[in-house]
Amino acid sequence: MAERKIIFVPSNFLHPDGAAVFAGCPDIEIVYALSEQERAEMRRSPESRRKLQAKAQEQLDQALPRIHGLFAMGLMGHLPVTAEMMDRAPNLEVIFIPAAGTDRIDTAAATERGIVVLNAPNGNANSVAEHTVGLMLGLCRRIAERDRAIHRDKKMDMMAVMQRGTPLSNLNGKTLGIVGYGFVGRTIADMCRRAFAMKVIAFDPFFDPIEAERQGTTLIDDLGEMLAASDFVSINTPLMAQTRGLIGREQLARMKKTAFLINTARGPVVSTDALVAALREGVIAGAGLDVTDPEPLPDNHPLFDFDNVIITPHLGGNSPETFRPCSVISSRLALDVLRGKRPSNMTNPAAWERLTARLARQASAR
Repeated sequence: MAERKIIFVPSNFLHPDGAAVFAGCPDIEIVYALSEQERAEMRRSPESRRKLQAKAQEQLDQALPRIHGLFAMGLMGHLPVTAEMMDRAPNLEVIFIPAAGTDRIDTAAATERGIVVLNAPNGNANSVAEHTVGLMLGLCRRIAERDRAIHRDKKMDMMAVMQRGTPLSNLNGKTLGIVGYGFVGRTIADMCRRAFAMKVIAFDPFFDPIEAERQGTTLIDDLGEMLAASDFVSINTPLMAQTRGLIGREQLARMKKTAFLINTARGPVVSTDALVAALREGVIAGAGLDVTDPEPLPDNHPLFDFDNVIITPHLGGNSPETFRPCSVISSRLALDVLRGKRPSNMTNPAAWERLTARLARQASAR
């Protein structure tokens, strides 16, 4: 009988339907870092999470030498997977995550070692897109700011919104600039065109401009030109070497004073210091941030001082409706890898040939 392949799950973020993908496979075994009761208890308190996180890390360290698959979601979110960890996992074939972002996984190291990295393409695009639109509405209609003030003061000042702060505005008919026209960017564009008759422009050097035009979006080659034309700028690019610090002081200065910046992608795409300075100096009208750099922000960070900033704790892609499909998509792709079948989507397709060659060498050495 063939050796059973072990998938290690360090958290409670593998949906039962994702686990069910492997349930009927006698050659696959799922090993959880925590018991079912511990996985249920992890939400009770920060102290409980810290204790369970330490235990999960200990279990992972012990399991690395014998695992074939790693589910890359820890108790605190995306699990860092380093080259050093891969070197301690000689049997590792696949790292999979039920999300779009793989920036906490050393993908270059995985490719070099013949380890396939998988995500859940398009699994949470609708959720992130809805969150983006929610931040846009919250800013231009000043929903969050007025709500905070009313709860703080315990009274309703009907004229305050007219007397101070950024003037109220609408989404309807405005120009939306999207940085990164992938699954999420395209979903936001579709929502904003249909619901608010917005004009959509985008900056994405990798997307076909003819296809974008067919969808109703105009690609602009120059990032600064796109920023200058936008009333709302939505950051939806993955975090890579080319996008780290993509939006800095110079780029923010190109935006309209009445424009809002929305980031639901990754915090380091936007320079935090440059954003704080732009907000202080009135360079832009405000910002909606579901991601920050660092993440989480330390207590008393300057961004907490601005009424025209909405901050949410990286929850744009989270909802029960996305939890299941993201787990199922990534689990099915991981099962393909473990069964020796080339998956339909890989973050690092160059790893596939290296993996098959490595497995062939291991088989001949037996």
